[in-house]
Amino acid sequence: MNRVVAIFALTCAISPVATPKARVDFCHACDFSHYQTYRWAGPPNADFLNQLMQQRVVAFVEEALSARKLKRVEKGGDLVIDFQMNVREQPVFTTFATGFGGGWDFGWGSSIATTTTEVFTLGTLTVDIVDSRGNRLVFQGVSTTPISSRPSRNTRRLARAVNEIFEKYPPR
Repeated sequence: MNRVVAIFALTCAISPVATPKARVDFCHACDFSHYQTYRWAGPPNADFLNQLMQQRVVAFVEEALSARKLKRVEKGGDLVIDFQMNVREQPVFTTFATGFGGGWDFGWGSSIATTTTEVFTLGTLTVDIVDSRGNRLVFQGVSTTPISSRPSRNTRRLARAVNEIFEKYPPR
């Protein structure tokens, strides 16, 4: 029984960090319908990315932009695309109590509480879209998701994170 309660509590504790939730901000005064082309800013600032993961991020972002009728160019372009990825450790604390206790005043009965700590590694993807003429940020999407030791799982999570960011582009 305690094992079932422990698994349920842990699931409830990590569920807020288990799925990516994209947050976006954008320039409310910009008319996004005028943007037709984009280019990449340069090598990303990513403190944990290997070359394969970098290529996946670029491919997912390019796929999302292509679906929105934006064309990639090597020089110039209406927009400049950049991304950063960061990693951080997130502790999750879970407390379980067994027995009974409580009551009035000092209470009576016995109860034992145990607290366990799990540390999750979270990756944050930030995609910046800059107007190349005014050199100002016009759209930013941020998504945070747990990092797995399995590359295939990370690839699926990364694809979902990019899709969630670009679901909100162009802003309406």
